[in-house]
Amino acid sequence: MKVQREHNYRKRNLMRRRAALVCAAVVLLAAAGAGIYFGAGALTASSDMVSDAPSAVSDAASAAPETASEPEAVSSEEGAASSAAQDSAADSASAVSEAPPAEPGDYSDAAFIGDSRTEALKTYGLLKGAAYYTYKGLKVDTVFTEPYIDEGGTKMTVMDAIARHQYERVYIMLGVNELGWVSTDIFIDDYGKIIDELKKSQPDATIYVQSILPVSAKKSEQDSIYNNPRINEFNALIEQMAKDKGATYLRVNEAVMDESGSLPADASTDGVHPNIDYCRKWTAYLDANS
Repeated sequence: MKVQREHNYRKRNLMRRRAALVCAAVVLLAAAGAGIYFGAGALTASSDMVSDAPSAVSDAASAAPETASEPEAVSSEEGAASSAAQDSAADSASAVSEAPPAEPGDYSDAAFIGDSRTEALKTYGLLKGAAYYTYKGLKVDTVFTEPYIDEGGTKMTVMDAIARHQYERVYIMLGVNELGWVSTDIFIDDYGKIIDELKKSQPDATIYVQSILPVSAKKSEQDSIYNNPRINEFNALIEQMAKDKGATYLRVNEAVMDESGSLPADASTDGVHPNIDYCRKWTAYLDANS
């Protein structure tokens, strides 16, 4: 009996060991299977990430041309800007070429006879190369009688001095100092004698007779002699005389007068003698009309 119990005990113990071994084997197999599974999953995930990387690179590459195309747009804008700049430069050059000259014309072939108003043109240097036969207070009679002009160290009259030279153009402005003369007939007769004498001494010259410039409205209103109605009367006589003598009449008064026919208040300090700005208007008229 004792031997039989020992035999049975060994048998059960052996079966327990086999069962434990089987369980251990199952656990090991299960663990091994799980490792393979997770390993494969990790490999698959890694493979997916690698696959995504080229895709991202590909996407970036495909996006690159769009980014690269932007400089073309910028280039086009720069081209447009450059074209606009060239057009602007061309317009500016055109504007400069079409602008009137700032300097007056060449008057080296011309002589000017006149009183203090014409002397201002000499003082301001507005007529390039011009010769001047002028004197303050000069009149249509004193051009023949008074030795106002220094000719080579010798004093002589305007008409004697100008006869020593030859000009292609002679400009005359006289009359403002004669506004107080009682007889306008004497004034016009003496003025006509100047034209006759110049035709003899300057046979090739064009003779220009300039209108008397107006005075300011204030001066005109306050002076019974030196006023614009009287000046307009004299100018009408001068214009007719110039026509009769075959001289060219220039309405230079229109270049400096305002809407009322007066010299503007800001054009002169004394209401009689135009300042440099209005002398420029005067010379601009001469440039355009003679």
